[in-house]
Amino acid sequence: MITELSGNGRLLLTVNENGDWNELFYPYPGQFQQLREARLGLFDVRAGTFTWLRRGNGFGLTQAPYGPGHLPESVWTGHGITLTVRDQVHPNHDLVARTFHIRADPPRPLRLFAYHSFQIAESMYQDTAFVDVESESLVHYKRGFFFEFFSSPSFTRAVCGEHSLRGLRGSYVDAEDGRLEGGLIAHGAADSVMEWDLEPDGEAGTDVTLLLAAGRSLPGVHQIRDYVREGGFPRFVREAEAFWATWVQRRLPHPPPGLSPLGREVYRMSVLLMRHATGSNGAVIASPDTRALAASGDTYNYCWWRDGGYISKAMDEAGLYENAARFLDFAKSCQNPDGSFFHRHFPDGAIGSTWHPPPHLQIDQTATVIAAAWHHFKRGADPDTLLDLWSMVKSAATFLTEFRDPATGLPAPSYDLWEERLGIHLYSTAAVTHALERAARIATEIGKDANLYRTASLEIGAAAVRHFWDEGMGRFVRSLSPRDERLDASTLLALKLGFLPWSDPRAKATVDAIEARLWSTGVGGLARYEGDEYYGRENPWIVSTLWLAEARLHLGDRNRCRELIEWVASHATHTRLLPEQIDGGSGDPKSATPLTWSHSTFVDVVHKYAEAEHRGEIPEE
Repeated sequence: MITELSGNGRLLLTVNENGDWNELFYPYPGQFQQLREARLGLFDVRAGTFTWLRRGNGFGLTQAPYGPGHLPESVWTGHGITLTVRDQVHPNHDLVARTFHIRADPPRPLRLFAYHSFQIAESMYQDTAFVDVESESLVHYKRGFFFEFFSSPSFTRAVCGEHSLRGLRGSYVDAEDGRLEGGLIAHGAADSVMEWDLEPDGEAGTDVTLLLAAGRSLPGVHQIRDYVREGGFPRFVREAEAFWATWVQRRLPHPPPGLSPLGREVYRMSVLLMRHATGSNGAVIASPDTRALAASGDTYNYCWWRDGGYISKAMDEAGLYENAARFLDFAKSCQNPDGSFFHRHFPDGAIGSTWHPPPHLQIDQTATVIAAAWHHFKRGADPDTLLDLWSMVKSAATFLTEFRDPATGLPAPSYDLWEERLGIHLYSTAAVTHALERAARIATEIGKDANLYRTASLEIGAAAVRHFWDEGMGRFVRSLSPRDERLDASTLLALKLGFLPWSDPRAKATVDAIEARLWSTGVGGLARYEGDEYYGRENPWIVSTLWLAEARLHLGDRNRCRELIEWVASHATHTRLLPEQIDGGSGDPKSATPLTWSHSTFVDVVHKYAEAEHRGEIPEE
């Protein structure tokens, strides 16, 4: 599981619960995952013993983000040795710095080993790894991706080998007798090991700085390597730390008052996570977590327009206007010719995988992009922004006005926001109504004719209340065509979008019914819907619990809103990351961790809570 991460919009590094590098994405967060495996080992020269740093090998591990930028830190202790490992991605160079500080009591000679195998361009074959003896560096490459390791002090030895084919386990076995003896170049399923011979004491200790430069050509990574050596290794480590200290001071909003210390930490991490999840081109990935690949053959490393739209709005709330603007520009570049948005896209803009048959559509995703465009203008108040986005908004809104079911006047069938069912859904309908009303506002702001969109919004909104309300049951059904009466937390999100005035008695009755049925009696938190079986039976989700928090806020119960915010904070990981859902029995994180949408929803609801506390009113969506 991911516990820590660092990125710059092109490189994104994650660290797992074993303190190892877990994923290395380049040239965009979420694409490509270039790393297959990384591990660290220690050889005690006097004792003649070797161990890979793993829990249970006589070493204990503690992890906690360090510094204002919440940068990854892992501390190994055992056998009289303390090894502190810090990782960070440089803010403007495609460079990863991994610093080791090692102490030994009693003092003794030790050998530190670092093993890496890549899956460059997400394939582990046809790679090359070689040691450049003259330059004291080690390079992995394939096609247009190059990765060069170099260090201070330089590694004592380095070897390259192979894994996975012809019965080969990997060159890491060469380290297990404490001495590297392999070759200097390998190709195919190539990997490598570096060794440093050290003599740390128990007081000052010894430092090693390992740097990895990423680039699209061999001269490109060499240029970074030479630039670092000329400037001095410590300078580039200090630059990264100083940048994040400045960024947090200048850009990261102060957590709203009233939050617990834990809540403030989760808030800060949430803002940082949104930045790390956004590529330099504006793509926002749902999660950097790749564990689902083994179970389902796919990952969360895509840009969904619903997730991205809500994340964009939260970035605006937190002052990350440039990131939100880049997302909207990315959306413009990915929009379908008919104005709709495909299910999801790769971070480079290519159409992503899908399990939906044509037209591969969740209608609420197209709607969410329009709403995000209006919200971005509302926070920045620059009409030029709307002019830039008008062609996208107009095309999307026109599509929504035409994508209608002739029998009911509601949006035609598409897949729901949970991506499971084809039909006419309450939340999807509310999202369309909300988006068309926002499109009308945008049109009015820049002098365009808003009548088409405003009329369609009113028509669909009236039809929605008429068709989804069941008088006999005294509540709304979640879907039509086919009819589905199960209680669903997404109805709370529909209410958030103005599907029904909060003053309407049906709004409170709906919220009460959803909380009564979907609240987890074990660990707390709100499930998605009745009978949900995704990663467990009716597990509570972070986003649905936060939707309940906002609903209670709108209904005047600020204390309950605050309780639910703090419940979410209490279920973050020990490194303050929020998962998609919580195991209803154990309370452990389940599914993708971290989930960017969970973090953005935390930021959004915290801001609404703080504004309500300050002004006594809830800001409109």
